[in-house]
Amino acid sequence: MVWFKVDDALAFHVKAFVAGNEALGLWVRAGSWSMQQLTDGFVPLGIVLALGGSETSELLVEAQLWEEVEGGYQFHDWAEYQPTREQVQADRAAMVERKRRSREASRSRSRQESRVTDSVTDGVSHSTPTRPDPTRPDLPSTGVEGTRDAPSPFCSKHRPNGPDGKACRACGDARMAYTLAGPVMKSAPIPFTVVPGSLCPEGKHKLLGDGTCIRCEYRAEVA
Repeated sequence: MVWFKVDDALAFHVKAFVAGNEALGLWVRAGSWSMQQLTDGFVPLGIVLALGGSETSELLVEAQLWEEVEGGYQFHDWAEYQPTREQVQADRAAMVERKRRSREASRSRSRQESRVTDSVTDGVSHSTPTRPDPTRPDLPSTGVEGTRDAPSPFCSKHRPNGPDGKACRACGDARMAYTLAGPVMKSAPIPFTVVPGSLCPEGKHKLLGDGTCIRCEYRAEVA
């Protein structure tokens, strides 16, 4: 959008008094049209008639605000007070170029930020970490079938309260491992010797089914 400029001294300028209010209204409206169309102050006769200035246009000529030219009227000293067509087009082109550079700079920053983000996250694992079970310590396996956290004389299938409580060959292997474990046996949880809900020696914490205290590090011993 381009503005048609009016001097702040126009209201009481001698030319405004000579032209009169009606003619001055035509002058302002015609100036706005000329600026919109970038005609550098030229107003065709058809536009003057459309604005209702068939008679008042002569008053503008008398007040030296307009000059009568072929095909219409020309604002007096337009380029001295108003931007020309060439200046407006140059300003518009410069604005387009500024916007282009701004968009390019924005895209460049986005690409750089994306590369930085990628380089930071490449070495980060996105897998969900395993959630520890706070009720049991993470004990290593003995590698013998039927044992998990500590040596047990039963396989996983036939531990106490399992199917019929019957032993199998795996149970035999487990009993051998349990026997060979020696001292470890005394400090490891022994599930079949503990009644769930029993209290640890301090009498403050309940024991789980595997003989582990829910709060302290106590493990039940063989009865």
